Amino acid sequence: MTTLPTDVVRMVLAGDRRRATRANTALSVLSRYERRLVREAAVMGYVLGRQDGYIKARQGASTSDSGGYPKDSAILQDVIEHCDSTSDRFPYLAAACAGQRRRVTRARLWAGEETER
Repeated sequence: MTTLPTDVVRMVLAGDRRRATRANTALSVLSRYERRLVREAAVMGYVLGRQDGYIKARQGASTSDSGGYPKDSAILQDVIEHCDSTSDRFPYLAAACAGQRRRVTRARLWAGEETER
């Protein structure tokens, strides 16, 4: 087995720290209500996606065969980091990662977003 050069390892660890810091910034910028909505949506999406993957990958597999799930806080951290890295898809969470507080209004909807009445 080959080992990675030290500078590559340092670069990866620095990126991990930067992403974690930006996710923590987002959590501090969001209101308590927004944090709860993001956490619940992130965890439910993670759980359902993982169950669906196991069921499709193993015909007839039970959802209990998945081997458990990480803590909600770890899932939330991963989801916010992903939203930050794909800011074109998730502009509100990406803005929160940059420390900006954006209020969701009809004027700030992005292309393709529908409003229901």
